[in-house]
Amino acid sequence: MIPSKLGERLEKLGLSESIYEQRTRKCILSRTDMEMEKVPWYESAYFLPDDFHKKDSFVFDPVSLVPCLALDAKKEDKILDICAAPGTKTFIISFLTRNEAYIIANDISRLRVKRLKGIVNKYDLSAEVLNMSGRKIAGSFNKIILDAPCSGEGMVNKNKKLFDHWSEKRIRMIAKKQKKLIAHAFELLEWGGTLVYSTCTFSTEENEGVVDFLLSKYKDAKLADIDVNIVHTQGLIDWDGKKYDNSLAKCFRIYPQHNNTSGFFVAKISKGE
Repeated sequence: MIPSKLGERLEKLGLSESIYEQRTRKCILSRTDMEMEKVPWYESAYFLPDDFHKKDSFVFDPVSLVPCLALDAKKEDKILDICAAPGTKTFIISFLTRNEAYIIANDISRLRVKRLKGIVNKYDLSAEVLNMSGRKIAGSFNKIILDAPCSGEGMVNKNKKLFDHWSEKRIRMIAKKQKKLIAHAFELLEWGGTLVYSTCTFSTEENEGVVDFLLSKYKDAKLADIDVNIVHTQGLIDWDGKKYDNSLAKCFRIYPQHNNTSGFFVAKISKGE
């Protein structure tokens, strides 16, 4: 059963508890034309029919394409996937760059890194896997994706696990960690580079609140437009009495009913004057 406080927060966002009753569509990537329905926001992604035989295909929620497309990675880029496990974003970025970009894929969890390594090895991805705290990574990168650990409110397929662990106290605790992660990620970002921050939750504390914190801490952090043609609503510029920077409207809030996917939040941040 959905926690009452979560239900109240969803109602404030204009969301119904019924979003947790739906099942999201899955997709695969292919450069070869397939006789399947294309994902509208990326021409080489195809929705899977119910009778599709997975074989060795990498299957994922098509909303995961959005932060990777927003990153606009090129083969000459030096890319950091700072919280990479289980490997979905690393796989997608590798596909987008035809497996020619230099990717460091990191995760703090030993167990999850095993899954990440398994995907990197199985699909022969051009990625170096690290197992360390995202706040301790050194170096410099011109493209960074931070798909941050979050409360998971948007993961409608895993609602029982979500409901069992959800609390406002946990949201506040996670948001503190997210702020430390995004600050360190921005410090690793080269001048003129791009940082994409994403979560699979609806919580403003973990989304706009984290990005607003970054904008106020670093004057050379600016929000950029996201050029992905997916149904979404704008990021919030005020919530429950809190006022955020007006540029947060450039962020994407993707709700389950928009595209029959999991819920997602995406922000694209540039480093410059």
